[in-house]
Amino acid sequence: MQIFVASPSAPPTAYVVDETTSVENLKTMIENQQFVPADLIRLVNGENSLEGGSLLGNGIVEDDTLDLLLEVPGGMRKKWRKKRMRRLRRKRRKMRQRAR
Repeated sequence: MQIFVASPSAPPTAYVVDETTSVENLKTMIENQQFVPADLIRLVNGENSLEGGSLLGNGIVEDDTLDLLLEVPGGMRKKWRKKRMRRLRRKRRKMRQRAR
């Protein structure tokens, strides 16, 4: 069966796979062709994110288009977040006292 994988920066790419192909195997195929690390790849079909299992088990049929998204870890380091929250609390406390 043929499926298409659309990435944000490139046109959709066709992949010929079997129905019983696992999502992890598809991610390694994408990694080999587009040079994106497999652990950062997130595949989405409509509203459903493909977590694991086979393509057939996730409801993928012939000529479906999957969206390729990158899972980029983000957020603030705990230490910085703690420090920033302390500053904000202090600032709010001062503002409340001035308002009295």
